[in-house]
Amino acid sequence: MNFNIGFVGAGRVGISLGKYFSINNLNLSGYYSKNANSAATAAEFTESNYFNDLKSLLEYSNLIFITTPDDVIKEIWNELKEYNIKDKIICHASGSLSSSIFSNINTLGAFGYSIHPMCAFSDKFNTYKSLNQICFSIEGDERYLQTLNNFLQKLGNKVITLDKDKKPLYHLANVTVSNLVLSLLEIGCGYLLSCGISKEEAINALMPLIENNINNIKNNGFLASLTGPIERGDLETVKHHLGVIPASDLELYKRLSLNLACLSEKKHTEKDYNMLKNELHD
Repeated sequence: MNFNIGFVGAGRVGISLGKYFSINNLNLSGYYSKNANSAATAAEFTESNYFNDLKSLLEYSNLIFITTPDDVIKEIWNELKEYNIKDKIICHASGSLSSSIFSNINTLGAFGYSIHPMCAFSDKFNTYKSLNQICFSIEGDERYLQTLNNFLQKLGNKVITLDKDKKPLYHLANVTVSNLVLSLLEIGCGYLLSCGISKEEAINALMPLIENNINNIKNNGFLASLTGPIERGDLETVKHHLGVIPASDLELYKRLSLNLACLSEKKHTEKDYNMLKNELHD
């Protein structure tokens, strides 16, 4: 199927995906945004067009990506329903919402999907450069599910297919390993700041440790990458940590350390971690 791809929304996700598609020689019809300047900027960057209204975008597009904030997707869908969308493929790029947000889409002769790029879009003019490395998730109408799957795989991306009722849990997985890890790293850097080390020094000092840990997990898996006092069973070290950790972080430390203890038990079935776990349960 030959796609003419239109975007509703010209922020970081829409611009990045559009640029990624365009450099892979896919046909972009262009952008519509309630902010006309944003649509014009996106069109220029992706060498496509911009439209002043949804109706015009629909006329030139058969695959429409809604790349607005999640809270706006339903509003855009209600506007789209006012036009002839027969045979159109309508997608949104939300990680948490499913294709069910396109209520009654089958009665309108169109086909709805959620296609989520598993990526942190931090820079709308540069993130596209790394999109060839990411995985997409997809769920939606059976009619074009495999077609869209093939469309993404031909770009060189891996694709996972989801059940629509699993989208919230799926999104929790993404947030946990991305946004929550960012928060955890910032907390860890804060401990070095309390040692009198500057933020820049802290980040530079910790970054090799962070990167090596990620690479070990990638290459060897979770169990083989375990290191540190929990795996070793260093009860006294853990007690020292518990003695200096800020009260606001205590439960976080205990919860994460208990999980490490459970993983360590799987790796070292001959070792007894009960004393360590009891200390963390107190």
